[in-house]
Amino acid sequence: MAVVLTAQVFMWRKSGHCKRFIFSASTCMQHNHGVSTVRTAQKQFFTVLGVVIVMFFLLELRMWPLSESIRPPQAVKSRLFVTCECGYDRRLGNSMFSFAAAIGIGRLNNMTAVVERSSPLVETFRIVEPISIDMDNTMAYKSVNYFEYGHRGSAYDRGTRNLFIGSQPSNVHLRGYFQSWRYFDNVVDRVRQNYVFHEHIVTDAKVFLSSVEPSMWKEYGVDFVRVGVHVRRGDMMSLRTSSFGYTVAPPNYFRSAMKYFAERYYHVQFVVCSDDVEWCQSNLPVAADIGSNVNIVFSENRSPKVDLAILAHCNHTVMSVGTFGWWAAWLTNGTTIYYGDWPRPFSQLEYHVNKDDYFPKHWIPM
Repeated sequence: MAVVLTAQVFMWRKSGHCKRFIFSASTCMQHNHGVSTVRTAQKQFFTVLGVVIVMFFLLELRMWPLSESIRPPQAVKSRLFVTCECGYDRRLGNSMFSFAAAIGIGRLNNMTAVVERSSPLVETFRIVEPISIDMDNTMAYKSVNYFEYGHRGSAYDRGTRNLFIGSQPSNVHLRGYFQSWRYFDNVVDRVRQNYVFHEHIVTDAKVFLSSVEPSMWKEYGVDFVRVGVHVRRGDMMSLRTSSFGYTVAPPNYFRSAMKYFAERYYHVQFVVCSDDVEWCQSNLPVAADIGSNVNIVFSENRSPKVDLAILAHCNHTVMSVGTFGWWAAWLTNGTTIYYGDWPRPFSQLEYHVNKDDYFPKHWIPM
């Protein structure tokens, strides 16, 4: 028996011409050993075919445009961070101002705000900005300090709009208080995303508010509004702070502010949070002094975090002094009345405060 195996392969060269390679394997086989001879011929054929295929792919690679298969590396810009003073040496309201300012300043300067893992902000809120477990390492590339202009803690520093005039970009530590709504007016939604309370804090606040809802109103399905009232006294009463220019709101202020809401809504519940609840119970007006449509309740023996959440879950705010009450009003985002006789005129504190920068324009002084 005679078997002829032929493989014809066409290969293209760069010139465009084709060349035919013909491989033939012919073997005259006798009947008694034909099978082994055929297998040998097949093996030789597939070996040659494999060599041809490899040569074909090698030629194709030579012909493929190099510029399309390998692109030059792209330059990667270093990520720059901005952080602030918001550790345990700062009260919660002060820390909230500093970090909110860092978010807004970072957006204007193409930077990313970052907060230390140990900050009380992380324990209170579901922070969505980067959280650093080692701030020294995060800021290790290169960092500089930026001190607010004139060390005026409650006045807007326009220099923060461009931190790198005449200098190379670097990581930045904001040194100061940066207590102005103007720092984060460009990122209000982002700040609100960062200041969402942890679920267990929200639960505690809602349980309290549900427990103090007037039974008569609940039974008859009466619609009512809640007004959070924050009364800051405590440290504001010390000789040191009062001589610096801090003041506290008197009972008549709260009476006027609460009456403002009682005259505008059919049913109002005032929820009072304070660092001196006993004084509030003795000095704030009773419901009968304001109107028959009023209910007043007090939050006692709760943490500042929960009290802040309680105030933030109200519809409107009466604040006295201090950053805690300021943030309660900002988070509530309703009608806000604030104590207008702060700070004391001609005091050191007055130098540090620009009321137009500190109080949003739509808030009402009284």
